[in-house]
Amino acid sequence: MSRVLVVEDEEAIAEGVVLNLRRKGHEVELATDGAAALRRAREADWDLVLLDVRLPEVDGFEVCRRLRDDGDLTPILMLTARDQPDDVVYGLKLGADDYVVKPFDLAELLARVESLLRRHAWSERRPAPASPEDGAPSRLALGENWVDFTTYEAQTRQGRRPLSQKEVAVLRVFASRPGHVVTRRELLAAVWQLPSHPNTRVVDNVIVALRRAFEESATHPRHILSVRGVGYRFVP
Repeated sequence: MSRVLVVEDEEAIAEGVVLNLRRKGHEVELATDGAAALRRAREADWDLVLLDVRLPEVDGFEVCRRLRDDGDLTPILMLTARDQPDDVVYGLKLGADDYVVKPFDLAELLARVESLLRRHAWSERRPAPASPEDGAPSRLALGENWVDFTTYEAQTRQGRRPLSQKEVAVLRVFASRPGHVVTRRELLAAVWQLPSHPNTRVVDNVIVALRRAFEESATHPRHILSVRGVGYRFVP
């Protein structure tokens, strides 16, 4: 059973979507404004967020942006108006994974939901791509903090806690290539198995989360450095 957060303020659309997702066997919760969506997204784990663009309180674009800036990589399927084609481009740039235009065909919507859920489940089952032969150590120090690649435990600026699979995988890539520039495309291929994916924002979101965890100043990092227009370089 997958957990889906539906964010939609139009009652008729919301009822129909929620009903049909539940008929498909999913656990579904409804939020009717952007503020409630952000709160529930941060309070619980979701397999998919179905997010309308035009919402009261906080619009869907801002919800998407804040979630991605928080390092939340839950798949987002955006609902946008047919007469606003720029919404599609803007939503994808913010980190949305897919979109459906209103008025939508229910069968198409459900198919896109199932496609994103399959991709998400497949990604979560994938082991971290680094291996003992890739040159990465079993433990990596970042100043006074560290990460253990065998347990996924880390000592961060906020205390000791487990890292996500993607965070660990990115750090293992960096640890295997200290001092070298690693492009966003290389990270997409190694960590997400998406070498040709057009949206590299998912990489940047994980970097933001790692900097918050390990850097004394996330805006002036000492270990995970940006290489403008290319990617990142790790400095032990």
